[in-house]
Amino acid sequence: MITKNEERYLEQCLNSVKDIVAEIIIVDTGSTDKTKEIAKKFKAKVYDFKWIDDFSAARNESLKHATKEWIFVLDADEVIGQKDLEKIKNVKDANEFVGFSLEQRSYTNNIFESAVKNDSDFELVSQYPFYISHSLVRLFKNRLGLHFKHRVHELVEDSINEKGLKYTKLDVVLHHFGSLKNENLIGEKTGQYSKIILKQLEENPESPRYNYQAARMYLGRNDFSNALKYFEKTAKLSPNYKLVFSEIAKIYLEMNDKNRAIEYFKKSMKHNPDNPSPANNLAVIYMSMGKFEQAKKILEEQLKKHPDNKALKYNYEKVLENLK
Repeated sequence: MITKNEERYLEQCLNSVKDIVAEIIIVDTGSTDKTKEIAKKFKAKVYDFKWIDDFSAARNESLKHATKEWIFVLDADEVIGQKDLEKIKNVKDANEFVGFSLEQRSYTNNIFESAVKNDSDFELVSQYPFYISHSLVRLFKNRLGLHFKHRVHELVEDSINEKGLKYTKLDVVLHHFGSLKNENLIGEKTGQYSKIILKQLEENPESPRYNYQAARMYLGRNDFSNALKYFEKTAKLSPNYKLVFSEIAKIYLEMNDKNRAIEYFKKSMKHNPDNPSPANNLAVIYMSMGKFEQAKKILEEQLKKHPDNKALKYNYEKVLENLK
């Protein structure tokens, strides 16, 4: 792992995995608190690394010191539940797979569009009402030349794909507390990420990923003009990148331009025919305009393909109520 001033969470993290790891390698990028002291209590090998605005560089430095067959990457503010430890230990017989993606659940007290209701019985997290879910490769074989890419929101997946190797999903949860840190720390981290996102984009202005990240950054500041600019650049470079046309549509909704929002949700449907989300959003706009027949038609088409989708079913019931 890489650390900087993680005394609040580090002990909890290392306690959760100490019984399944053969060595603990920590690359520290300038802690001024008790992070290193805590790490040494667990007999961790601690290395100092000068911060150069590049999370991948720090991650890759940590990989250089790994001596065992498998590498398990954790953040200091993550924890593994007891029931998942055995699954991690058993990946030794991975056959054709060189890596495993795990589900990172970032807990939050606030509801977001992509937030999931938390019904976990894991004691450490049961008090938090919601989480945001991401899939990340964090467990992979050593000595294959695998490395992290991107200055921020770094991934090892790209390296695996470039080498023509395979990874698969492992049913293990990384319980992540990063979004629960105090507001000053979150604000500091957001500022740091913003700086790196823009630096990355300057280095590679034709990257859909980096344009998309810049757009998300500006959206977080409610700077719709710049968010639109970078989402549109993303769409131009790679029309199928994530749900980029839906992102543009949502900005137009925020600007109260429903006609442009409809136009872009339709584009999103065209580019993501297997994803019900753009169509569901389009139906909601039609409902808000009193166009219930149009909404009904869209939802019925989607429910044929996704009969168990809760959002579609909920909105379809609302449409039927209004058509009575």
